[in-house]
Amino acid sequence: MAFRPVQYKEVQHFINRAYNECQAFQWARETLKNALEAGATKVHFGVEYQAVERLGVYRRLIADNGKGMTEKQLYEYFSYAGNGEKRIGGEHDNFGIGAKISLMPWNPHGLVIVSWVDGKASMIWIQKSPRTGEYGLRSFEEYGDDNVVEPFDDPEHGCDWSKVKPDFIEDHGTVIVLLGGSAKDDTVEGDPNRPSEHGASRNLIHYLNQRFWVLPEGAEVTVNRFLNDRDKTKWPHDARAGRLALDDDFRRGAYITLYGSRVHITQARRKGRAEVLSGTVPLQDGTRVHWFFLKHGDMPDQAQGPSTSFIGILYKDELYHVTSHHAFYRTMGVTPQAVRTRLWVVLEPPVDAPPDVRGVYPESARSALKYSGTPDRSVPTNDWLAEFSKHMPEAIRQALAEAFGDQKDDSNITSRLMGRLSQYLNLWGKKFKQRKLSTVEGGGDESVDVNLPISGGVGLVVDAREGRTPSEQGDSRSHDPVEKTPIEALAEGSDQKNARRKTSPRQLPEVQWREKTDFEDQENHLAQWLETQHLIQLNKEHLVIKEQIARWQSRYPDHLAEDVAGKVRDVYSTAVLSVFLATEGLSVGKFDRENRFRTPDVLTVALLGYFREDEIIRQQLSYLGKAREGEE
Repeated sequence: MAFRPVQYKEVQHFINRAYNECQAFQWARETLKNALEAGATKVHFGVEYQAVERLGVYRRLIADNGKGMTEKQLYEYFSYAGNGEKRIGGEHDNFGIGAKISLMPWNPHGLVIVSWVDGKASMIWIQKSPRTGEYGLRSFEEYGDDNVVEPFDDPEHGCDWSKVKPDFIEDHGTVIVLLGGSAKDDTVEGDPNRPSEHGASRNLIHYLNQRFWVLPEGAEVTVNRFLNDRDKTKWPHDARAGRLALDDDFRRGAYITLYGSRVHITQARRKGRAEVLSGTVPLQDGTRVHWFFLKHGDMPDQAQGPSTSFIGILYKDELYHVTSHHAFYRTMGVTPQAVRTRLWVVLEPPVDAPPDVRGVYPESARSALKYSGTPDRSVPTNDWLAEFSKHMPEAIRQALAEAFGDQKDDSNITSRLMGRLSQYLNLWGKKFKQRKLSTVEGGGDESVDVNLPISGGVGLVVDAREGRTPSEQGDSRSHDPVEKTPIEALAEGSDQKNARRKTSPRQLPEVQWREKTDFEDQENHLAQWLETQHLIQLNKEHLVIKEQIARWQSRYPDHLAEDVAGKVRDVYSTAVLSVFLATEGLSVGKFDRENRFRTPDVLTVALLGYFREDEIIRQQLSYLGKAREGEE
């Protein structure tokens, strides 16, 4: 067999590099987009069952009934790495190279493409030369070294290529068969070097039903689902078994129809439909936030797609940057598991249209989005979520209120804890007596006096130079809360010479003890700060807390166990408030405080490393009497 690289010479490095930028299952996205753009009304991700029956090899087959390609079109499209009807154009064009780049690196033995136009079939074979390492078109000696031939019977690969056409393709359509790295490779598993693609069908269904927000009306997309992805002996052994047939009372396969992420979330086609509330919130930059909240009923069907909530960015009916990470939900102040796991948020920013509209556009690999409105072109997901939290729909607010409700039995916890803060600071050391906890505007020297008790959860403000409160100075100025510290005002170009010295009380955050499921790192994170809720949460199931409570309970009679546990939690509640106050006094801007010094990791380390909790707990438990002998 002769091999002639046609126009692919020395592009293999580009192809491999571009493939590394693709996400898992990117090849499925590219082939589906190509099929839909070719006018297909049916697209099927199935199996080439001839090789299954003859050789026991399961190869991925992708078929569509689009307009197909003639012999000349096949040659022109596949003999160039970037050729095709669609030349590389604007930033929103679907470039003509995605399918080839996302398929060739993990199918070096070949991609076989058979296409029909007006009933006439043409076939082409792309492969990688084992000698030169270059991609090119296979030349068939039996056809005079032609690159485009009529489909033929191929015993080596267990397939008659003229018979790969499914029933739904009549006179026009295209079939792609993936050969992997050898004639014996199973390619229904996806790229063998990408574990996230493993799972012969389930993971592919999840990817497509999550990647595509909606599919074009009138287009039917199906995937041949193996009902036992992990055990090859239970995979369908022929086309009949793969399409709902029963074999020894065991159903081996089924065709699953995809509808896109929106239908999957709303469960619009499911019997016993769940109650899913939804709406749209506009943001200042034109971004629209689509939210969906499962109020009653089961989560979406796991056979059809992910049965977990997520946050994603919508661009031209496709979802990018999909995540279920706690950190993004925490940005919205949504940490309770009961709410977080039932809330989907889809951000739809404007499409970039310079110079008039700043918006999103895709990277060339179509795996991620860029945003022209930021200096580094990164998408400002956290900014959008933070703004959305300020306009949180009432349904979500109510759900959060219910989830937080059991923690609000003591409305004066902050005041009570801060009222004792001064005596704790004496125990913790002078390093915690921060003198510049500024809450004034205009760059004055006023500060919160952390040595004074705080009433009603509001800090007293003193003049650091005079050591007197505003009332002692006869100050009648307003005490309205402010949003900027002097450092932030300076960063924004405030005129320090003309700045107003204004004392402003600042509301301290509430402290709540929560289940570990509300934390990103359930075992390690002890504390997290929710700016949008002005709330600090502590992990009551953290190992250190449990050990501290058990240790101190062992020193007192059993009937005092709950009192001891409450005092231990009080001490840590006060400790985290002091850390919060300490960060207020840092000479940094708001971004640094929130993203460097108030992250769950930093707060946790601060609580575990700096405070002499034992001494404080011992003092707080003194009213219960002397501890048991030998326990101190």
